[in-house]
This record gives sequence, C-alpha cells and structure tokens, in this order.
Amino acid sequence: MKRQLLVFVLLLPIFAYGCITPKYDVTDEAIINASPDVVYKAMMDEYDGKTNWSMPYQSSKLREGDSCGNVGALVDITVPAKIQLKFTAKTVEVKDNEMIRFNYEGDFVGEGLWKFERLDGKTKLSLRWRVSPSRLLLRILAPFIPIEKDHSKVMQGGFNNLNKFLERKS
Repeated sequence: MKRQLLVFVLLLPIFAYGCITPKYDVTDEAIINASPDVVYKAMMDEYDGKTNWSMPYQSSKLREGDSCGNVGALVDITVPAKIQLKFTAKTVEVKDNEMIRFNYEGDFVGEGLWKFERLDGKTKLSLRWRVSPSRLLLRILAPFIPIEKDHSKVMQGGFNNLNKFLERKS
C-alpha cells in the first residue's frame, strides 16, 4: 500500500502538468536576399515537396491539394530531432507574395503565420508560431526542453539555407 501511495504521489505532478498544456508564441525572422515574389515561390516549392533546401532542419510533403499556397491544402512536416516531430499544416489564408496562414495538427496544434515584407529589394521573412504541444510526452517534457530556442534554431537554419539556395539559383 505504501508503494502504491508513493507511486501516486510521484506521478501526480506529471499528470497534473499534462492537464495544463503549455503555449508557445515565437516569432522568427530573417532578411532574405531576394524579392518577396521569389522568396514566396521558393517557400511554396519547399512546402509542396518540390525542393529540399530546408534539410536537415525539416522536410515537408504536400498531401492534399495542388499547392500549399491554396486554401485547404494539407502539408505533412517532419522535424528530425532528438524527439522527431511530425505535424500537418492546413492552409487557411493566403495573400500571394505577402502572407500565408497555416493551422497545425499533430505533435503541435495551433497556427503559423508567414509574412513576406519588401525591404530594399530584399524580403523580411517572418514566421509567427503560436502552438501548444499535443503529444503527451511533449507536454510532460516541455519544462525540460527549450522548445522556443529549438524552434528558432530550426527556423534560422532554414532561413540560411533559403538564402544559399536562392544565391545558387541566380
């Protein structure tokens, strides 16, 4: 009986924390050395699975629709990490060459908002990532994993790869 009580007392905080889902609101941005229309097309091609310049940071594949740039399209995204992350992005709003909004389902739920802002012949590219982990393991480990920092590392690596990719194309 004492052992069961000890196990219960030790597991109670984990289950209590599992009921309180952490929320993340992270914005990452970079200056990309190309115009918004070129950057937008490169992003659409990447999410559609036509290119793979974002590897090894993430990979994506269009599951449903003609392009992720169309409302209703579904894109499967994988982030290889110590704990591999998988989620689906559903396109919910698009303004060509200006912005695209996704809703996420999978290991994280929430939304992402990409913005493409003209800046002296270049593009200020940003992603606002507002999500909560949905996988139980992620919710339990969230206090011990620097999720926001890891997300920014993935995004900055992808931004650098995008700049290199576009430099090689021109």
